[in-house]
Amino acid sequence: MTRPSPLDTALGYAARGVPVLPLRGKLPLLPAAHQPGDPLYQQCRGQCGKQGHGVHDATLDLDQLRAWWQRWPRANVGLRCGIGFDVIDVDGEQGRHSLQRLLAEHGGGVPIGGPRVRTGSGGWHLYVAPTGLPDQIGVLPSVDYRAADRYVVAPPSRHPSTGQRYQWVPGRELDAPLGEIPAALRERLTLRQPDRQPAPVLTVRPAEPDHPYGRAVLEAETAHIAGARGPGQGRSGERNQVLWEAARNLYNLVAGGVLDEATVAGELERAADACGLLGDEPRQTQRTLASARQVGMAHPRGIPQRPASRVRGHARPNADASHHPPFHPDRDPDRARER
Repeated sequence: MTRPSPLDTALGYAARGVPVLPLRGKLPLLPAAHQPGDPLYQQCRGQCGKQGHGVHDATLDLDQLRAWWQRWPRANVGLRCGIGFDVIDVDGEQGRHSLQRLLAEHGGGVPIGGPRVRTGSGGWHLYVAPTGLPDQIGVLPSVDYRAADRYVVAPPSRHPSTGQRYQWVPGRELDAPLGEIPAALRERLTLRQPDRQPAPVLTVRPAEPDHPYGRAVLEAETAHIAGARGPGQGRSGERNQVLWEAARNLYNLVAGGVLDEATVAGELERAADACGLLGDEPRQTQRTLASARQVGMAHPRGIPQRPASRVRGHARPNADASHHPPFHPDRDPDRARER
């Protein structure tokens, strides 16, 4: 049986709605767009219109993937985390024992389940439903948690040191139902968040939805979606990521009672249609919206106790437990740094 080429595999992942980027070993293959001394260094996520922004280059655009793998036919395949799935990265036997001990002591020994990859170094990647929680290196001894703004090396890539391939465990390929993160591991990730992020701004739940604050956020986020660029207009594949982030932010506010869910769902579809995404990729658009809703509704966001007085431009949030901090109407968006 002929093994699918890296290009064919990359196209298959993208067709499933997973953003893909080419790798050299474990590192992004595209040269960095910004160097130290450039004001955009570690600030730009691709708004400059160039490639070379690490995980933010990951795309669903099939033509772009063909161009990359025609240029680098042996490139490894990277998959972006935090949108369709998170990944528990288990490093070798020590990592396996760490995770098994956690499950035995706090999880009743119940296995995590879901798609699973045997890595080229002898470890495992466990694919679980996205949580909205941040990535964490060393959440357990020899166990990392890969989430938003991170990627993992995927089959059929080769490990840069061992030369061994990453392989799906038979019967546990990507189309298998995602696993669920154990409650004890989720608790560890949640407890570590204050060490990684600014103190949260206190919020309050309004008496009823459709608060003026929420309407301002809704207007800004949907305008951002409507203006997202598609293939041939700059960075291809940007629209799905813009849609996911904006929808997640809005569903944070739905969960907090600030916005009405039906209103948000309708406005998101209108904005996705305005940027051409709904017409070009209807099934993937619905998957993106469903994923964003799942993550956003898990992290309610109310109205900041000291909201700014007026909206200027595209005011957008920074990051909390769901990577969505309070909306600041008097600020321009500050994109997270590239990684």
